[in-house]
Amino acid sequence: MHALGVLFCRPMYRHSGVDDPFTRDADIVEWMELDVHCAAAELIVEEEAERALEHLPEGRGRSLLYRGVILSAEQYEGLYEAAMDRGYTLVTDPAQYERALYLPEYYPVYADVSPRTRWTYSDSLDEAWEAALELGPPPWLIKDHIKSAKEHWLEACYVPEGAGREDFDRIASRLLELHADRFARGFVIREFLQLAATGARTAARRIPDEHRLFFWQGQLVAHAPYLDYGEPLTDTAPFEALGRRVDSPFFTVDIAFLQAGGWIVVELNDGGISGLPEQLDERELYGAIFGMPRDDYR
Repeated sequence: MHALGVLFCRPMYRHSGVDDPFTRDADIVEWMELDVHCAAAELIVEEEAERALEHLPEGRGRSLLYRGVILSAEQYEGLYEAAMDRGYTLVTDPAQYERALYLPEYYPVYADVSPRTRWTYSDSLDEAWEAALELGPPPWLIKDHIKSAKEHWLEACYVPEGAGREDFDRIASRLLELHADRFARGFVIREFLQLAATGARTAARRIPDEHRLFFWQGQLVAHAPYLDYGEPLTDTAPFEALGRRVDSPFFTVDIAFLQAGGWIVVELNDGGISGLPEQLDERELYGAIFGMPRDDYR
């Protein structure tokens, strides 16, 4: 039996309103005969982590890899402490989780390969506008410290060239409305760079050539196009060093190619909350994490 197990934080109650993007992961991990535990996402989000884990057997010092919904730093710390009380240690500690989740925490590490960025620590539109002006005139992208609303591209994400204060306030207000009580810490405003496209598009924009890279213990162990478009990377050498910049055992880096050439880091995420792209084989990722030869899970 492996000394490492997986803790899935998944919605347990129908109509809870919490998405479950980890169904396929959980099925694969069980098929691979790894040590698997589940906890109710609803209880974790409500900061009742002790109740969520009370059904787990005594951990006796075992380690667990978190896979589940996005938690705030405070919610994750509560889960970490509850796991410790049950005799487990989560692979990623609270400081590492926070460092890989909130853009102001990780941006300095990747500033040289990222769009120019400013941020606030409030939901003040005045402060956000002043921060945006430091980047020069738009176009800009706007999000909170964790997520954008890019599915609402023209309404709540993209501030076009020539936009003024009224346009900015409308877009920022819509982002606040969409994220509601999930709005994370403050606004982030980013320089807009034209990305290379895959050929696919939505009604609002072209789908960029973007890729998700999974790093385990500083090593690039899996990657795939972010969406189910485009071709996988054929040369990962330029990205190997990205794993050595962050003090975290498990995280993802989303990179995108630029229309003018080169590439940028779009964002960083804790590996535990990062969904797997359609083209990524779950067995490859978990096999690498658990040090399993391919013949063991083929």
